[in-house]
Amino acid sequence: MTAVEAYVCRESELGARTVRTAALGHDEEGRPVEAMVLRDARGVIVAYRNLCRHLPVPLDGGTGELLSEDGAHLVCGTHGALYRLGDGTCVDGPCEGMALEPLVVRVQAGEIYVAR
Repeated sequence: MTAVEAYVCRESELGARTVRTAALGHDEEGRPVEAMVLRDARGVIVAYRNLCRHLPVPLDGGTGELLSEDGAHLVCGTHGALYRLGDGTCVDGPCEGMALEPLVVRVQAGEIYVAR
């Protein structure tokens, strides 16, 4: 598979409790691949595929709402599963113990890019 990379935003635009998304083409099954890029609790930039591990649906269901009310977890709007920001592992919900698909983050000259 050929790597697909997309521009996300300037590093300074990715604050705490901010999730940016970027389109990364389609997977082998023809489903859109959307990246979620954010900072974990330590401020490290991480990225995951916007796809629930329980059902093959985007976490936000297209609403753009990806964080829990307290901003401590990514949340699935379909069934409420909570995923840790730092490693994408589900800590509560039907997919508990499974992790979101991690994506590659590259920061160059203050610009953030994500790839799969």
